[in-house]
Amino acid sequence: MRKGLYTFCVVTFALFVTKESYALQPSFRFQNSFWVNLHATLRGEARRRNLNLAAQIDIGGLTDAERKAWSSALDAYEIYGRRNVIFDETLVHLNNWLSTVSDTGDLSPIPNDIDAGAVRALVDAAPVYRSHFWPDQSQKNLKWIAAVQPLITALGSSMASRLADVYRVDWPAASIVVDASFEAGADGGYTTDGPVGTAAHTVIQASNVGYQGEAGFEMVFHEACHAQAIEEPLTTAITTEAARQNVRAAPDLWHAIIFYTAGELARRELQKNGLANYKPYADRNGVWDRRWQPLREALERDWQPYLDGRATFDSAMQALVRHTSQAK
Repeated sequence: MRKGLYTFCVVTFALFVTKESYALQPSFRFQNSFWVNLHATLRGEARRRNLNLAAQIDIGGLTDAERKAWSSALDAYEIYGRRNVIFDETLVHLNNWLSTVSDTGDLSPIPNDIDAGAVRALVDAAPVYRSHFWPDQSQKNLKWIAAVQPLITALGSSMASRLADVYRVDWPAASIVVDASFEAGADGGYTTDGPVGTAAHTVIQASNVGYQGEAGFEMVFHEACHAQAIEEPLTTAITTEAARQNVRAAPDLWHAIIFYTAGELARRELQKNGLANYKPYADRNGVWDRRWQPLREALERDWQPYLDGRATFDSAMQALVRHTSQAK
């Protein structure tokens, strides 16, 4: 059992088992974690300060002592503002650990793989954040969770089953932790390996306008497809096919496939349930603009027939790689 009294919701959905199907019980563990939010906020503010960008936290109402504590915490987080939330192992370990700690926990004892300096900064900044910024952000996080949860409950089994079929994988048996947060990296959402016993850890910016309502449903599943159990077989299939053709695969093809597939399948699930006008996230938010437009055209031509049941995975992948790759 996970430690703590922080606000979280567990959503589990399953298919009935028949001779033609297998048990599928994917789950998302939605959380509203004080420590994850404080960590993300400090990193984001430190990053903006490093880049001479405007702060998103208004410290005008702080006392001199509070302002000093907040500034000192940002100083300690300066190094993290320069690191990648997805690929930096120190950040990943810290974020995963914080996601297991009670909102009222004192962050002790500190695990061996956690930077004690970051923990001291978090402890020093916590009273300021809790008093001035957390109440508003906590409510925004809970509102986002409450909006997404019913869609996951109603449509999640079908969506997860279809994604597993498309990618020819077993959906992860363990939970995917989904932290609603004030910040979530440069793109508003990201996924890494999760805490021990989980399949992955997603952080989503709850106030991001692109992740509201039905788009939140799509993007929770988009992020789930970054779990190692799903993403790795996809990237392996691309690499294998590129090697077979003796070409260099487009570096973003795997991510374009995830955007296109999650968007198209979410559109279908929502349409089946009376939401006929849903427009996928990538189409609404300019993901296909500029350099990704050729990938979208290839996906429409080569991948869409596979999603429609008119082509095999292997034939679709062969065509996609051929039409989007470069010669070695």
